[in-house]
Amino acid sequence: MKKNNIDIFITGAGLAGLLASIAFSRKGFSVVCIDKMDVKNHIDNNKKSYRTTAFLEPSKKFFDEIGIWTEIKKYSCPMNSLKLVDTKLLNDHLKIEATKTFSNESSDTLGWNIKNNDMIKALFEVAKKEKNISLFSNTTIEVFEINDEFVDISLSNKKQFNAKLIVGSDGRDSFIRNELNIKSTTKALGQNALTFGIQHEKSHNNISNEIYYSGGPFTTVPIKNNSDDNYSSVVWMDEENATNNLMKLDKTSFEQEINKRSADILGHLKLVSQPQLWKMRTQVAKRLISFRAVIIAEAAHVLPPIGAQGFNMSINDIKCLLKKSIKNKFKLGEPRMLLSYERERLVDMNFRVSSVSLLNYFSKTDNPFLKIIRSSSIKYLFNFNPLKSTIMKLGLGSQ
Repeated sequence: MKKNNIDIFITGAGLAGLLASIAFSRKGFSVVCIDKMDVKNHIDNNKKSYRTTAFLEPSKKFFDEIGIWTEIKKYSCPMNSLKLVDTKLLNDHLKIEATKTFSNESSDTLGWNIKNNDMIKALFEVAKKEKNISLFSNTTIEVFEINDEFVDISLSNKKQFNAKLIVGSDGRDSFIRNELNIKSTTKALGQNALTFGIQHEKSHNNISNEIYYSGGPFTTVPIKNNSDDNYSSVVWMDEENATNNLMKLDKTSFEQEINKRSADILGHLKLVSQPQLWKMRTQVAKRLISFRAVIIAEAAHVLPPIGAQGFNMSINDIKCLLKKSIKNKFKLGEPRMLLSYERERLVDMNFRVSSVSLLNYFSKTDNPFLKIIRSSSIKYLFNFNPLKSTIMKLGLGSQ
């Protein structure tokens, strides 16, 4: 059977895989992208979900660079700032102890928030029209063999390809990572995240709120709604037992709990979607590359949903890999190119994983002394402008 020569082969047609496919195709690379599911199922499975993706200003600039921002913007809600809110329990109600608002010093907008369903739908529509992309759903790799000049790939649909580079963007249980025998460090956090949509009494004013008490943050993120601006998505992290018990509640009881936990930041809340539960863990690959192979996004790093770092880290993976791929001094897929990519990404990746883990530790603590430190940091430490500026630059992914 004839083998087709291509530049890049990508496994996984989720958010990161589709974005990587589009980014490389727009720079003139020939791309094959496969997924074990029908990509339309990714869209259908998320129709009623209020799981969202927040992307920050540098990510928006990247969307502009590759010419897809117009398609994404129509589904996105601007986030002008992020407010950290520390609380304590007083007379069975959460009282606000301290707040600190972070904004983008160089722009009116800190970032944007978009439903996962809308994001993947927009990327899929763009990818389908790209002449340099071949998309195959319900397809898996039967075997691949790495040679000096290319990766020889045979698929379940009987097609065969020779690729200069294979990219694993196939999630936390990555087939590519496992086949390459790349080890990862995994840590169960003893927490779950609940995701759901709310309608609220007060306007969100395009502000995302991270509300701390114990167990993990209760985060509200504004979403675009055609009727008004009183809708947000919520990610509520808490201990496993607490979230399991919350999932057993009827709608009225669940609404009582979210109104209590939100500290009246947005006024009275109404539940507008079925809550979904996600087990939380951190997972960090010890290497990112092998010969003519690289792993990106959740195949390389998994984080709890704090500080909008997860998908923005995946975008940074794609930006960095694309930059290395178009540099004249590198040949696509050669060891020097991949080693340069790994050195740059591992430093940033490990720093962000450590930072998010530390934030999560302080957000979930029940220790009274650590709660005082948390509240004092929000009250006083973040008022120190050089530190606040540094935190914002790091949070935005500034290089």
